Amino acid sequence: METLACMASHYDGAHCGLGDWYPEIEQGIVDALAKGSEYEWTTGYYSSKKEIASANISCSGGEIEVEVSVSDDFDTPGQCSKKIPFTTDLDEIRQAIYDAWDDANEDQKDNRPYTGFSVMTEVEAYGLYIGGKPQGTPVKRQGWVESYIRCDDHWLEDPPGDCYHQWGFQEEYEIPDEIKEQMAKWAENWGIEHDEKELVCGEFTIKPWNEE
Repeated sequence: METLACMASHYDGAHCGLGDWYPEIEQGIVDALAKGSEYEWTTGYYSSKKEIASANISCSGGEIEVEVSVSDDFDTPGQCSKKIPFTTDLDEIRQAIYDAWDDANEDQKDNRPYTGFSVMTEVEAYGLYIGGKPQGTPVKRQGWVESYIRCDDHWLEDPPGDCYHQWGFQEEYEIPDEIKEQMAKWAENWGIEHDEKELVCGEFTIKPWNEE
């Protein structure tokens, strides 16, 4: 199976999504499809510049196979592949990619060794910064101040990946101990003994990431 020449100088193959190919990549795929269903080729895995995801498109045996692999800040893998009959319609190939991407994300959720929570409170927000300095009058709104990471795989001593240094609160914001205790108890039992969307403790609200 031949790797398309257009991929030789590319690691990133797409802009914002796995089907949003760079022009030279898209043209290489169009040219390969124009050779018909008997021509066997592959892009090899390419990534999206703005996503933690990669895809591979292959043509073999009268079918087009798309494979999608995803990850996250904890290096949690998720994978899926889909096959469609040979087509020269790029939109059909894109749709197969996005369908596989959705399923890869679901696979990743099943593989996660953690559950993440955001802690919110009222913060001052500015609409304009000049030279790194806020301008104008601040508006008060609910904003993120802290994360709580629950360990769901007790074989792990520390959270995987490079973004979170410990289980539990990340100590990004000063929160009264009694409120931290309430939020920690609620988070440790979320999805096990209860599934409320959030918990309000005084000036703070904690909610799981998938409820945001």
